[in-house]
Amino acid sequence: MSIRIKEMLQKILVPGVFGEINARTAILKENDCSAKLREVQINGVSDDSVLMKLDYCQANDQIFCNENGSLKRCDYLLITKLRRRKFLVFLEMKSNKIRGREIIQKFRASECLFDYIISILKQFHDHDFNCNEYKKRFVLFQEKPLPKRPVHPQRTGSAPDNYLSKNYDPNKPPTLESLS
Repeated sequence: MSIRIKEMLQKILVPGVFGEINARTAILKENDCSAKLREVQINGVSDDSVLMKLDYCQANDQIFCNENGSLKRCDYLLITKLRRRKFLVFLEMKSNKIRGREIIQKFRASECLFDYIISILKQFHDHDFNCNEYKKRFVLFQEKPLPKRPVHPQRTGSAPDNYLSKNYDPNKPPTLESLS
């Protein structure tokens, strides 16, 4: 990933949409006072990574109906690299009951939002961000312990309906490598 995409995103998006990255650690925060899972850390992200809070702003319900979840969004998008591979990691944090369909809708709508942002960069700022260079990962962090044995076939996290589900342990934060 180039520093240029980070600079371009910072140029066109409001400052509050960016999350915190310190010492190669992405810090995801949940501000909802009822949330039990308030913070997730991901270690090993590259120095030029971008962390975007996708649910920061209200979705435009003046144009779209929310029948199929098009106005939902996951919590964060991490644009990063690991060695020579580039990743778009869509991240959701959940403390409460998890409904698979809702999570999938959030991931799909977040993909659409990011496609829109990239379209703005291409059309109005002459930046050619090539999404095909990036592998997509979709990861759900949850507070409740996962079953010891997988109930479903092993998921790869490569699509919204095939998202990875990870139990978050603050004593053993995940690394980017474990999500890729």
